[in-house]
Amino acid sequence: MIQPTSVFLKTQPRLQNRSQNYQYLIKILDAFFMRVKVDASLPQESMREEFNLYLIDSTDAHWKDLLPAELVQLAKQHLVVIFNADANAICEKNLLLNGIKGVFFADQSPEDIFAGLVRVINGELFFSRKSISSTFNHMLSAMSRSQFNASNDSVNTDIDLSLLTKREKSVIHLLAQGASNRDIAERLNISDHTVKTHLYSAFKKTASRNRVELANWAQNYMAVSLSLQNTQ
Repeated sequence: MIQPTSVFLKTQPRLQNRSQNYQYLIKILDAFFMRVKVDASLPQESMREEFNLYLIDSTDAHWKDLLPAELVQLAKQHLVVIFNADANAICEKNLLLNGIKGVFFADQSPEDIFAGLVRVINGELFFSRKSISSTFNHMLSAMSRSQFNASNDSVNTDIDLSLLTKREKSVIHLLAQGASNRDIAERLNISDHTVKTHLYSAFKKTASRNRVELANWAQNYMAVSLSLQNTQ
């Protein structure tokens, strides 16, 4: 049985009237949930407790390797589900590892989405069995490695943030947001070569082997506060 739930649906204004399926989904949500709010931006942090389920539209998003920092933080405190997903632009295992409770793809019907949301509200995950199994095996493997490499596991958590320069921190923040080297160069008004230099230095200082590890490190150990709107 559906529990009374307040739902927040984040989507872009230009997408809100795109199809009959979307309008039908809104009608279903309005009929079965206590409160449904649709907006292009997430509510302020002080107001996020008003909603206990968040639907995030991933249209045009590219989250194959990295998720926006704000989305990761949101999923730590609330039920978060991704919808309108493109299988080529997301990785279900990464979503699971970052606390996302379910994913719905663009070709799924409003009825399927509603049925999945009911399962999420009742404490279940809504992912393919293959993805859940793969993620579970990944976690078991990581736990096994940690037993033999405890000292290596503590490297990143012991990094002194003061070792990072102000510019390196800015580059890392943008990287965690999903920005490319060119995007970072334009935002900080520096050359692509300078961006690469800062990234190489940050890799060494944080013991990160690549961009994904550095972004994950930033999301876990730096106060990353970024807007989802800027990641799409």
